[in-house]
Order: sequence, then structure tokens, then C-alpha cells
Amino acid sequence: MEFSKARMDAALEILAIDLHSNTPALEAHHTISKQMWGHIKALGYTSGRLLAFGRDAEILAGAPLDAPRTMDGLVIVDGVEADEGLKDQILLSGNLPGDTRWPHSDLDMRPVDDSETGPADVVIANLSAADVRLMTRDRQIEITITHHDLILQALNWLRPGGLLVALAHRQLLEGTDARPRRSIAEHADLIAAVRLPAGALRRAPLLDSPVDLLILRRREPGHPPSGIAFIRRTPVRVHEHPNMLINECYALAPQAVLGNIVPDPVQPGVTTATPFGGAFGVDLGDVLHELTDIAIDFRLHATPRPAPGPGPHPSPAANEPHRSTHEADGPAL
Repeated sequence: MEFSKARMDAALEILAIDLHSNTPALEAHHTISKQMWGHIKALGYTSGRLLAFGRDAEILAGAPLDAPRTMDGLVIVDGVEADEGLKDQILLSGNLPGDTRWPHSDLDMRPVDDSETGPADVVIANLSAADVRLMTRDRQIEITITHHDLILQALNWLRPGGLLVALAHRQLLEGTDARPRRSIAEHADLIAAVRLPAGALRRAPLLDSPVDLLILRRREPGHPPSGIAFIRRTPVRVHEHPNMLINECYALAPQAVLGNIVPDPVQPGVTTATPFGGAFGVDLGDVLHELTDIAIDFRLHATPRPAPGPGPHPSPAANEPHRSTHEADGPAL
């Protein structure tokens, strides 16, 4: 029976990844882009270089829905057009939009290779399969490692003080192994984390994993960690279920989860987010507004901080205003 269940789970994952590849999420990506760009600009990122990769990269970069896409009709060899999977891996480069107009009608993104990546001021990363329901431990580990590696690569493209906006699988923040999160925290400060509810990107079977919108700022040399704590998982009480696990960034700020926090129906011991009903865009904008104000207060914006002078520096905990505590049953959500 266990062998049959393992085979069934593996088959469902293959089906889920195929559905993900063939189900569009254009409108949802446009909604995310519309909400996030006002806050990127409020942080002062209005000039310099922009890099973007992943599905609908130009839409997330602010292009109008009806604008021609750089990838449309992209030919790779002998007149053969690139498929969507290949297009998603191509890195695009352009100039940051410098005004407050929306959408970015004059956005001009062009393909570049790894030798032309840095230094960038902002990177937009739509990481692959972020909303796919993963049933097996092997796939959960695989996507955690993949998204961790892509985030580190993108951070490496940024100048100190540069901004990475990533749509990532929830497994990155809530996998049992904290080492990928600790590795990211060595290089960057998390200034915003918002969990989109199940089905926010695509309303299709097996594409019901909540997606995390993460905004990370590459830390300048010599500065201690700051921003939102996100390394640990915290036990919380969800209705009659004690000790459900959720990332500490959401345990202390449950309003950053854009849905009802409930036990996950597939993964025992962890939570998911079911939609409130209606569009998520307004709620996303409200949470980003709050987190942007906090980031500005902590000088986590576009202007690089000078190297710290000699003398004692505050401990990392002093620079983590959202550090949560671990309680026996956890806070009630």
C-alpha cells in the first residue's frame, strides 16, 4: 500500500508540474506587479539597472498587459521558436522605470547572458513551480534547494543595497531544514514577506500551494543582520489544532498571510492559506505599504548605508524588530 501511495504521489507531482507549465497566470502576475512597484519606488529604487527572469517576467517588471513581449517569436535555431520552459530561463535586462506612471509603457527589456548581469539595482525573480502542490519529500527538498540557489544567484547580481523581489514556493520558508534560510540571511535582509493564498496564481487542480512574495535587500559589507526574522519555524495554535508550524515572519505578523490560516490538508503539522474571497490585490497593497514604512524606518532602502565605524555594534537581535518567541502551544491565529 505504501509503495502504491508513493507511486501515486509521484505521478500527481508530474501532472501538477505539467499543469503549471500549461496554465497561464498573466492576470495574477499583473496584479502583483501593480501593487509591488509603488512600494519599490517608495524605497527609492527609481534609477539604475533592472533584471528579470521567470514566467511573465516583463509583466512583473511592469509592462502593460497588451504590450509586445521580447520573448514573442524568439527563435533559437533553424527557425524553431523557443518553448515556454526555455523562455522562462532567459534573463532580461533593462533600465529601472524612474517615474510614478503605471504601467511602465516605455519598458525596454532585452535578453542578456550571465556575463552581463551585474551590478543590478533590482532583480525580479519568478521562481519556477512556486504554486505546485508537492506530495513527496524528495520533491520538497528539490524545490527548496533550487529556489535557494536561484535566490543566491540573483543576490550576487545585485549591488550592495540592491533589491530582490521573488515569488517562491512556500517550502523555502517552511521546510524542515533551516539551512537554506540561514544561508540567504547571511547575505540579505528580508524587508517584506507576503503569503498569497492557495490558488492565487492559477485556479487549477494541484496548483494550490500558497506562494510567498519575498523582498530581500542585499546587505552592505560590515553591517549586522536587520529586517524581518525568517530562519525559524514557529508553533502556532490554529483553531483546535495546537503546534501547527508556520514561519516566524508570519507567526508575528499574520496579516501578511492574505487568507485564512488553516491546517494544510496534505502536509501534516503545517498550515496553508485559503482565500478570503475576492481579489487579493488590495490586501497585498496594504501589507506592502506597512512593511515599506518599517523598512524605511530601519534605513533598508535604495541608498547604501556607509560602512560602520569602529566600536561595538548592536547584536543581530536588536535589528530584528519582528523576532518571534517560541511558546509551548504558540500564539493563536
